[in-house]
Amino acid sequence: ERTWRDLLQWEKLHCATCSDPRLLRFVGMPDDLSPKARLRMLTGQSAPFDRHDWVVDRCGTEVRYVIDYYHDDSMPADREAPRQHDLAANTQIWVDVRPALDSPQALIDRVRMTFMGVAGQQPQAPKDWPAPMPESKGELGPAGGGKAKDWTKAQKAFVDKLTRLNEECSAPMEALGKCQGEEECAKAAMARDVCVAKVHCPKVAKAFIAALESGKGMEGAYEKVLKCGSDLAAESKKLFPEGQ
Repeated sequence: ERTWRDLLQWEKLHCATCSDPRLLRFVGMPDDLSPKARLRMLTGQSAPFDRHDWVVDRCGTEVRYVIDYYHDDSMPADREAPRQHDLAANTQIWVDVRPALDSPQALIDRVRMTFMGVAGQQPQAPKDWPAPMPESKGELGPAGGGKAKDWTKAQKAFVDKLTRLNEECSAPMEALGKCQGEEECAKAAMARDVCVAKVHCPKVAKAFIAALESGKGMEGAYEKVLKCGSDLAAESKKLFPEGQ
């Protein structure tokens, strides 16, 4: 149930269009490392002791999730094993849940969740939105599913842009999440905004950097940088409407 609870944090991004996400099927894949797990190991971190792939029915759309399970001895643990459905129990297990990159929507969700994490926000859902663990349908078998639809030329270009943004702006986004003090956080926020502008609207970013160097028109130039970020979100909703 703890895994389902973490998965629901992602599904809350779509609670406006799907009020009843359901687990369709799942499969254990302990010997098949995910790309993210391999990357963690290359940086000297521990390998997961198990992996699951879960397929969720998002009101007619199948969505695959990759789930890595890690031991974490730094976390507190209760002496007794937790009882079933006891979400308050302390265990030395860390669960890394995220949507598989089988569709542009999954990539968009990952980027959205990254920005929300930096801003200290979490997805919200109505109080009556489902939380109990649903029963899976069918027998244990390959997760499958998640085949991406054919994208338009504009969608492909936008997904490429999001991939660049996620790669090139990860450092300033991480810095913003770790900053302390108003001045430090303001500088970190500006660095993130400029990084996004460099990817989405480079002319705007170039104009802002020139304004910084000359000391003229900085306020107006930065307003355009902020608008660039808003335009990115608007383009995302236009190209990938909720529920598609």
